[in-house]
Amino acid sequence: MTKAILLACGVSAALSGCMPSILQYDRGNPVVMSSLQQGATRESVLSAAGRPLDAMVLPGINGVCYNYLLRNRGNTSPYYVAFNAQGRVVNAGYIACEKALAAGYLDSSEPIKQRY
Repeated sequence: MTKAILLACGVSAALSGCMPSILQYDRGNPVVMSSLQQGATRESVLSAAGRPLDAMVLPGINGVCYNYLLRNRGNTSPYYVAFNAQGRVVNAGYIACEKALAAGYLDSSEPIKQRY
C-alpha cells in the first residue's frame, strides 16, 4: 500500500513538471492582469498588453474579440479578451476567440466582474 502511494505521488510529480501551470501565466502578465480588472476597457487592455495577434468581430453582441499568445518559460498558451459595443471587457480566458464563441462564452454583452 505504501509503495503504491509513493509511486502515485512520484508519477504525479513527474507529470506536473511537464504541464505549464495556468498561474505562471497570470503573475504579472499584462494581458491577463489588465483584462480581469473591473471596468477594463479595450483601451486599457491595448495600453497594457499591446496589439493582439488578431481580432474577430462578435456580431451577436456587436463587439470584438482579441487573440493573444502568452509566453512563459518556453511554454505558450492562447488567451482571448472579448469586448462589447461600448469597449468594455465581457470575458477573457485561456482559449482562442473561436473556441470561446463556439462554447457560448461570448453570448453576453454584460461587462466582466472583477474575479481576483
